[in-house]
Amino acid sequence: MYSIGFKMRGDNAMTINPKHLSENPAVETPAEEITDEILEDSNPFDEATEDDVLEDDVPEDEYPWDDTDYDCFVEEDVYVPCEEDSPVDLHNPKAIYDYLLENVYRQDKYCRDAAMILFNHIKGRTSRNFVCGPAGCGKTHLWQTLKKIYPKIIIVNAANITQDGWKGDNKIWSFVKQIDQQWRGLDYIVVFDEFDKLACPQYSHIENISATIQSELLKIVEGDTITIKKNGIDCEYDTSDMTFVFCGSFAIKAQEIADEAGSSGFGFGSERRKVKAYDKELSLQELIDFGVIPELASRSTRITNVRPLDLEDYIYLIKDHPASPIRMIEKQYDMDIHMTDDEMTRIATEAFRSGLGVRNATAQIQRMVDDAIFEQYAC
Repeated sequence: MYSIGFKMRGDNAMTINPKHLSENPAVETPAEEITDEILEDSNPFDEATEDDVLEDDVPEDEYPWDDTDYDCFVEEDVYVPCEEDSPVDLHNPKAIYDYLLENVYRQDKYCRDAAMILFNHIKGRTSRNFVCGPAGCGKTHLWQTLKKIYPKIIIVNAANITQDGWKGDNKIWSFVKQIDQQWRGLDYIVVFDEFDKLACPQYSHIENISATIQSELLKIVEGDTITIKKNGIDCEYDTSDMTFVFCGSFAIKAQEIADEAGSSGFGFGSERRKVKAYDKELSLQELIDFGVIPELASRSTRITNVRPLDLEDYIYLIKDHPASPIRMIEKQYDMDIHMTDDEMTRIATEAFRSGLGVRNATAQIQRMVDDAIFEQYAC
């Protein structure tokens, strides 16, 4: 049994002892049972598969399609967001980088690359970028964070995209649904999340559906004009001012590379090296081997490999970092949360072992808070 103390802001402090925080016995593992072996040898990505990777909890349509009948142009008197509205100096890549470091943990290289992507984009220098890394390491969180200071970022769930001509609305060009019609200009950063799910070859008879969808994407990535019919009107969207980011875990390929590196010993007395997934950074050629079509890979400006987090990273992130999920939930619930060090260590350990990333820790804490609130009202 663990306790959680919380104080509703504006109310009196209260401490609740939830009796049933989880039905999973692993959650009840005492912090004292954490051993050096766990710190050194455990890695949630050693046996990761594509099916183990959860989709990030990002709504497919943050800007639901407005079915109001309007023309495909923007009125002159509408509000247009600009860089001067941001609390961060977007004309200074170091300022963007510092902002990201406060909100994204232990991904310094990724923060630096993203800061330059945004800085160049604002200066009119568009780019095409690949981001590779394990689930839960902050690939999508970084762009959600940047969206708070530069709203013209669209995050697309690439795993749900279907071939043009098939049934359904999730096509490669469907991200235009999220373009805010009140904002002048199409200088958006479009982030295709879970792109590895799209790039992984999928066959219908003899056709590689994945390659066909990526080929459809080329026209958009090259900065061409696409035509979308809306309310019977052909609306044209010029994508030449858009920057594109393709994020994915590419977990199967990362594990294959680790297995090959670990079995490279030859001859009598040779030792088998222990190599974990993501120990070696993925290259563009390895992404092509995975399923990314060469025509798309060759248009890439950069590839960023995001490092996996170890147990000590999880513990520090939850206990001490400004981007701790505890701070996030405090803001959501408008309350102050108090936990013991042992309890935070237990949450970090469970999140690390799960292989699901920081979102697992967030889910644990949120369940605990919900249980504590319910018990308070049940008394």
